[in-house]
Amino acid sequence: MNGRFFRTFFGSYKEESLTGSTKDILHKILEGKLSDVKTASFLVFLKYNGSPYIFGKAVDVLREKIEKIDLFLPDSIEIGYPYKLKKNSPYFLIPASVVLSLLPKSEIKAVFHGDNLGKGSTKDIFDHLGITVLTNEDSESMLKNLNIGFFNRSLFLPSLSDLNGLREELNIDDLFNYTEKFVNPVGSMYHITGAKESEIDFYIDLLKERYRRFGVVTGVDGYPDITGRSKLYIYSDGKLERYDLDIDNFELKGRFSPRDHSEFITELLSKRLKDYERYLFINGAVLLLVRGTVRSIEEGYKITEDLFHRYDYSQILRNIQRYSDYLNYKNIYEL
Repeated sequence: MNGRFFRTFFGSYKEESLTGSTKDILHKILEGKLSDVKTASFLVFLKYNGSPYIFGKAVDVLREKIEKIDLFLPDSIEIGYPYKLKKNSPYFLIPASVVLSLLPKSEIKAVFHGDNLGKGSTKDIFDHLGITVLTNEDSESMLKNLNIGFFNRSLFLPSLSDLNGLREELNIDDLFNYTEKFVNPVGSMYHITGAKESEIDFYIDLLKERYRRFGVVTGVDGYPDITGRSKLYIYSDGKLERYDLDIDNFELKGRFSPRDHSEFITELLSKRLKDYERYLFINGAVLLLVRGTVRSIEEGYKITEDLFHRYDYSQILRNIQRYSDYLNYKNIYEL
């Protein structure tokens, strides 16, 4: 695709002002001012012609469109899971966040966000776990009081959620697949995500001005969990550190469904999956290291392990579920 293609659908433009054109068109897309054909064409165009700078402008536009979020919590950590369900991902950072939610000084305040899609989505796991709520205010309440919160994009960024159907028809990794993980609803200064090894430089350029400290995990199909031999890159203060992580490969029997994911997480937190606890501990260590709470994976592993053995996390999970139920029933009653 080239400039002629772009001009055909969007009118004349100067190559050097493409980023300005991109922002203008993204605003029009999110405001519903372009046809589906033009919207699809633009998303396909940027799939193959995007750069970290242009994608960064897209992130800025998405953040400008966030609605009705009153909480600003810069010391939180945004967990950048893909919105599409990764059936081969065990989603270890969810139970790891539950464990670390009980740190005495609340160093880990984990922010998750997602959306219900036509096909499986990360949000489906939270739905099956029973820890999603009906309003942005309740998500804020959970995060402030329990140190873990899930934010529903259809509530805080409905203009992007309105494009779900069209994007599913396109069935490609479009511009928003790369940027929706970084919408950052509560202004987190810490972030962790996953990427291919070949994309590291791209993500460093994309994120270095947007977070105080962030981590990128490679070797695991684009999700940020540690399940085998992986590399963790952490960027902070203009410096990039690399950690080589090697743990026995996580053996999966088939592919996970959302219900399978929730059952696995519940069983793990109930201490019925001894063989997988070390994966929980190393993923907790990664969160602590990215947050800057510890100086090594080994230190973070030990903290997570000690915390896990100290409390009954099946009860902690039930408490989170009950708090979610309370908030939802309160909203229904107030209607």
